[in-house]
Formats: sequence, structure tokens, C-alpha cells
Amino acid sequence: EEEDQSRNIMVFGLAEDDQKGLKEEIMGVMEVIGEKPRIEVCRVGQVSDKGPQPVKVSLSNSLVVSQILLMAHKLRDHERYRTVFLSPDRSLEQRTEHRTLVEELKKRKVKEPDQKHYIRNGTVYSVMNTS
Repeated sequence: EEEDQSRNIMVFGLAEDDQKGLKEEIMGVMEVIGEKPRIEVCRVGQVSDKGPQPVKVSLSNSLVVSQILLMAHKLRDHERYRTVFLSPDRSLEQRTEHRTLVEELKKRKVKEPDQKHYIRNGTVYSVMNTS
């Protein structure tokens, strides 16, 4: 059974805490964002010394996923979840494509530090920094 990836988000950097359940921890993240969706959660990947395993969160529909990803920036201002990052669930091919875009973005930031660079719809954009 193939799962609809558009209904999933990946949570990176969430500490593995035995005292608190995984679902309760994810609900804490969602509370900071301002959402209270119905979710299913599970850790994915192999246990390693590099850091905590990512968490796959399945939601009811892709609209909820979009709302959560739009509000994910609120996590940066929260003391407990400052190192937690959210991203859409991507296939291996999509992850490879995105990694290439991020490498291009980093090169442009070094080459043109006076401009603002960002990724949108599979393309790296550069604009004059107005701030």
C-alpha cells in the first residue's frame, strides 16, 4: 500500500525523550505553531550517533500540511523547539533534487553576499537585499 506523501511532514532535531511520549512531544510542537491536528507519528531511519531520528507525522490532508509548513517559522522563537525543523515528506528523487538546490543556494550566498537568496518551486532566486 503506497502512502500519500502529501499528507506527511518530517520533523528533524526532536530529542528522543523516554519520559515524554512521541505523540505528546509532536503535539507540543504543533501547539507552538498554533495547530491541533489529528496525527499519527513514528520515528524513521536507523539509530545513529549523529543525532535523533527524524519523525514522520501523518495528517488528515495536504491542506493541514501546508498550513503547518507555513507556520513552522514560529519554532525558531521557542526555547524548547529552536533546533526542530519541519519539511515536507520527499521521495528519494525529490530529496536529491532539493539537496542540489541547497548546494547551489549556499554557493550563491558566498558568491553574492549582498543579495537575498531563496528556493521556490525548484529554482534558486536572488534579489537585492533591501534590509
